[in-house]
Amino acid sequence: MKSGPAAAQITEMFPRNWSNDTGLREGNATFGRQHIARGGSTGNTQNHELTAGAKSLWVKAMDNVEAGSYIHPFPGGSLSTYQYRADGAWRTMCVLVDDNDYTYSGTNYGPKGIITAYWVNGRVGPNECSTTD
Repeated sequence: MKSGPAAAQITEMFPRNWSNDTGLREGNATFGRQHIARGGSTGNTQNHELTAGAKSLWVKAMDNVEAGSYIHPFPGGSLSTYQYRADGAWRTMCVLVDDNDYTYSGTNYGPKGIITAYWVNGRVGPNECSTTD
């Protein structure tokens, strides 16, 4: 995974215990930092967070290899979850990663990285996390 210009720029790297580290690219309306900052495809900026606390939950989700905590919604993709409590209520962090190569302006920059990350209310599995947030 290497950084590039504009949407291909890696803004942050995240460790994964079971696989290679992954990155958050600057992205655009459909993936990456910009996608999350605008609240994903739904525009919900409340549950699409870029805070340090949210990012620590992203790592916990990506490292969660318990049975039923992740699926592969498409070849090279993984949707991981982590259940946690916030203000006394259960929530689930959902993180969608694309490990397929990303090409920008004709140059391959390696894996695309984090497409989106957001939380949903309740204790749910990855099938209940929408892959088109």
